[in-house]
Amino acid sequence: MNEEDIAKLAEALGEPFYTLPEFWVGSIIGVISIFFSVKAFLEAREAKKAASEAGRTVKIQTITIELPKIAQRLDKLDFELNFSEARDLLNEVSRRLRRLIAPFQANEDMLSQCDSLKTALDEAKLALEEVRPQHDASQDIPSNTIYFATQGHFSNISSLVAEIMGLFEKRTIEVSE
Repeated sequence: MNEEDIAKLAEALGEPFYTLPEFWVGSIIGVISIFFSVKAFLEAREAKKAASEAGRTVKIQTITIELPKIAQRLDKLDFELNFSEARDLLNEVSRRLRRLIAPFQANEDMLSQCDSLKTALDEAKLALEEVRPQHDASQDIPSNTIYFATQGHFSNISSLVAEIMGLFEKRTIEVSE
């Protein structure tokens, strides 16, 4: 470096940086960038909340489509129902209902209905076990015994499913308002 370069450098350093137009242009661009970044962040947060609500609504609507199918299946019990058909039906219904209500059973507005439904499923299983055919039994069970042993329990489960359906429909209405 020669003396001329050092003199220019000393002159540039002697002048305050905030008097240069480049400083103000850069500062304004920086402030505008921060403003738009904050605005984008806030909008992304709102979009995430809206997406979560939409996902919850879709889940509830899916459940309200599944529950009537289960209730109809329970309401159309065959009068000639045998043990294995009743066991298979109860296992399928129990599995599907427990899976559907699992995400919502901790909610206060659904707690009692979910507990009642799980209790009804357990009671139906016990009632079915009471009429289980024994291999060493000397006598066959009378016809329609399985139907009469389980029909009341399946009817109770169907009623509880209808209650839970109503609660889900209520939630759908509340979300969309």
